[in-house]
Amino acid sequence: METRVALIAGAGRFPFHVAQEARRHGTEVVAIGLEGWVDCSLAQGVSAYEEVAVGQLTRLIERLKAHGIHRAIMAGKVTKDVLFDQALTFDQETVAILGRVKDFSVTSLLGAIADRLATDGITLLDSSTFLHDSVCPIGVQTARLPTPAEQLDLHVGLGVARQLTALDVGQTVLVKGRVVVAVEALEGTDACVRRAHALSGHGLVMVKAAGPGYDRRFDLPVIGRETATLLASCGVTCVAVESGATLLLDKEALLTTLNTAGICLTGVTLGTS
Repeated sequence: METRVALIAGAGRFPFHVAQEARRHGTEVVAIGLEGWVDCSLAQGVSAYEEVAVGQLTRLIERLKAHGIHRAIMAGKVTKDVLFDQALTFDQETVAILGRVKDFSVTSLLGAIADRLATDGITLLDSSTFLHDSVCPIGVQTARLPTPAEQLDLHVGLGVARQLTALDVGQTVLVKGRVVVAVEALEGTDACVRRAHALSGHGLVMVKAAGPGYDRRFDLPVIGRETATLLASCGVTCVAVESGATLLLDKEALLTTLNTAGICLTGVTLGTS
């Protein structure tokens, strides 16, 4: 069995967890950080590290092949505003992919990149390959159950999340008093939560889902300690995430933070509330 994997790393702590768990499983990690997004301290926890600019697909493939890579994992955030801010710097191969895909959804864009990697013998793995213990199971994970009022808000949020994710708009919905306060789009989860708090104050319920047709190679929702701290500061009292599809990073510390703040976390399916 091959014991080397490339980690194509964007922003946040997700890449660090992948690297740590891959090493724990006896797998050598070669990290290709996405310039301007990756935390370069990732280099301290991998056997080789370099950076490639977003939109430089030819260069990325060259470096993967130079390291003898046949398996890769994508982890970490890169938001779609790069399509506005950096598109003029994209290489010809990236521009060609943008011209071929039916839309600019995550599934279309990264699916096309995965297909291109495959033509050079590089398989893009499920991003939870080394993190199975971090996948949220169904049911309440924290000390506190949702209140009846929170259950009503969860029901509303789940209904909206089904539609939001099906359209590939975003993964996060904030509800208060059965009113949808904010939905995630280009700005990302953290900014969406802050906007909801600015609009309606404390007492928010959050739903985060992967949605129908999501691709486990690059479209898994993620919640970590930093998110938990933000939720507490923005008055979120209850969180529902899609079970089997959401990663709870540094799970023990995450749940401790949520319990300390009195926040309920529950794993649900999109068909239930």
